[in-house]
Amino acid sequence: MLTTSDIKVDLKTPSSERAVELRHASKAYPLYTNMTDQFLDALGFQKFAFLRPKGQIKYHHALDAVSLSINAGERVGVIGRNGAGKTTLLKLISGAAQPTSGTVTIGGNVQALMHVGVGFHPDFTGIDNIRASLLYSGLSNEERAAAEAEIIEFVELADYLHQPLKTYSLGMQSRLQFACATAIKPEILIVDEILGAGDAYFSVKSSMRMEKLTKSGCTLLLVSHSMQQVIQFCERVIWIDGG
Repeated sequence: MLTTSDIKVDLKTPSSERAVELRHASKAYPLYTNMTDQFLDALGFQKFAFLRPKGQIKYHHALDAVSLSINAGERVGVIGRNGAGKTTLLKLISGAAQPTSGTVTIGGNVQALMHVGVGFHPDFTGIDNIRASLLYSGLSNEERAAAEAEIIEFVELADYLHQPLKTYSLGMQSRLQFACATAIKPEILIVDEILGAGDAYFSVKSSMRMEKLTKSGCTLLLVSHSMQQVIQFCERVIWIDGG
């Protein structure tokens, strides 16, 4: 059985040239047979023998001892079938999940576009969500004001920016999320299929913005089933199969 003692996480920068480095990183999710087992495990009671479920808990290894290095400024595609472990890999790199074992080392600030609407409040207006996303960016007041103006110009949502986010279509939400994530010029940008969420006009516009970011030295990790996008933006690819 995997325990918390197996977790080894290192978030220090290995070198000035490394943006991402994984060493034997694994992520396993427990497969529960009933809700009681899941509830006890969530409360941390599984360490008590009399509360343990009958039989051994089974685990699904979404990632299994993955090691890789990505240098600063590289543009890397991540490909593989659905369920291969691509999104799990990006979650470890973005800090949204912690490895069950192994080490994950990140050298730079990370912006992740993995699911439309994540991190935005559905009851807030577009303007409110823009300001909230910039509030913890570390920018000065003047820089935040400039970034806000740039986002408003980029998304082209006009009066919709004063409406609650829950009234937006998926395409409109993707515009807002993409603009907010790329406005602060991240050192490491993670994109998981979100480029396909908008219309053709926005796809071209976001592609031009991606090209500008990558030319500025931003490290890019792109998950896409579109080989055209991978060829357009990436220098090499990582193929994940069965974790």
